[in-house]
Amino acid sequence: MGRAFVAKLAREGARNPEALAAWIGRRKWGRKAFARLAKAGRDEAAEQRRVMDRVRPGGQLAGDLTGISDRDLGRALSELSTDEGARVAAEMDRRDAAASLPGVRPDLIGESDEELGRRLATADGAESAAIAAEMDRRQMVAEVFPGGSLAGDLSGTDEGTLGRALAYARPDEAQRIAAEMDRRHPPQPLPAATGDPDADRETMDAILGGSPDAWAFLAEDPPDRHDGMSSTERWIAEREEEAQAARGAYTRTQVREMYREHVATQVMDAEMATNGNLLSRQARAQGVDAWSLFTGPSHVAFARASEDLKRWWQDNPRMTLAEYEEQVIGVRTAAGNTARKARSDQQNRL
Repeated sequence: MGRAFVAKLAREGARNPEALAAWIGRRKWGRKAFARLAKAGRDEAAEQRRVMDRVRPGGQLAGDLTGISDRDLGRALSELSTDEGARVAAEMDRRDAAASLPGVRPDLIGESDEELGRRLATADGAESAAIAAEMDRRQMVAEVFPGGSLAGDLSGTDEGTLGRALAYARPDEAQRIAAEMDRRHPPQPLPAATGDPDADRETMDAILGGSPDAWAFLAEDPPDRHDGMSSTERWIAEREEEAQAARGAYTRTQVREMYREHVATQVMDAEMATNGNLLSRQARAQGVDAWSLFTGPSHVAFARASEDLKRWWQDNPRMTLAEYEEQVIGVRTAAGNTARKARSDQQNRL
């Protein structure tokens, strides 16, 4: 019988709840069937111990999560603290970001280092190159984000690595990377005017890269993109350009702020629909913030959500930042597709 049933018997006053649960199990299913169930339970418990030894070696969350599979991170969530769960969620966010980058194989991102090693043993040239690129990506993330956060000292990190790391950085971390690049390449002040027109002109020519013939075109009016169109065609083209500009008129910070407002509305609606029953019993005992259920990876949210909330999500689908950003800009992205598939996979398990 399961641990929950044993705990229930203990609460009801059983002197030896394990033995009583075993006796009930044998009576219910018969000795052979119960033995099979018991073995399956032992195998499951052994697998869970293996996962936890990998995710929390020595009782502490591993410093580098990049080599642990999506499956194992998902299995371990129920036994992690709130802070540890937040670190796992941050790693999954980085994986979602990687899946949207050109040249990255999404099917390799969620596999463990061991699984990649087994695939490498039988891989051809193109597959070997893809696996090697994924291992290089993980090494970069582990070095630049030790313990899940941007390294304190970036002075020894080469500029190519810093550029790649921007795709995985939070806004505050991106600002730190930009500051490091500014430190390495400080802007050069313009020379002061000397009062000699010819000398000042020669100085500006040198800064701008030659005589005015080489750069004066920058001051010219741009060519008319609608040249040759009829008045009707011009009107249609201008309206399409205005609509496109409106979709892209928001900064990433503004989109994130709009997304936070969307999440706040979702949380309030869900609380009313479920009478405040948003978290599973285990997540509630761990002190999980209910807001975290409405952002981040789907498998993390569904692992911590109550059954009432899961049912509510069937009619009111949760939306990740990637999906919300798609709605704002009007263009589908690889990250949005990944988020939709992950949500669909979780809902199909209900």
